[in-house]
Amino acid sequence: MCNARALLYDAVMTPMGWFGLNRARLRLVQGLSGRVLEVGTGTGLLLPAYPASVSEVVAIDIDPEMLARARDRRPGVSLLQADVQQLPFPDASFDTVVSCLVFCSVEDPARGLAELRRVLRPSGQLRMLEHVRAPHPTLSSLQDRLNPLWSHLSGGCQLNRDTVSLVEAAGFRITQRSRHLRDMGEELVAVPG
Repeated sequence: MCNARALLYDAVMTPMGWFGLNRARLRLVQGLSGRVLEVGTGTGLLLPAYPASVSEVVAIDIDPEMLARARDRRPGVSLLQADVQQLPFPDASFDTVVSCLVFCSVEDPARGLAELRRVLRPSGQLRMLEHVRAPHPTLSSLQDRLNPLWSHLSGGCQLNRDTVSLVEAAGFRITQRSRHLRDMGEELVAVPG
């Protein structure tokens, strides 16, 4: 049985999907193959989008109640309660790691990104869709002012996190980057290196 938090999450994300988030999610997984780790799967909204060329999807989340809802989204997916900051997988385990609206809420994003780099194969890819700190001073200032209240209401989400810089500092090289929402949304592909 799902709890109210999982149902509320889906209720909020559904209209966001209508306004472009679903298309962005599809782009995130388009053309993937091999073994994929999805971090912060939440209620599993992205799980049905993985192409048949993906041989295995392993999805993690820290919230067992969100994972309970995710179980219905795609049969055959391995769902595990785990923290991105301490992944229970050996080095070089995955061809791709996917993160969709996750790193805004990770307590120690540098540690989480280091873990992603560790579990990726040397030829692997990190694919992310995240909201980020705006490069425009007016917008970033607004994000800074709103962040304390937003973080409290959203369970720790940080509106003003500079995720792109964190990805680069973790030893990834960004090979593709697409900005959206007045540069407050980023789609990126990065490789270890």
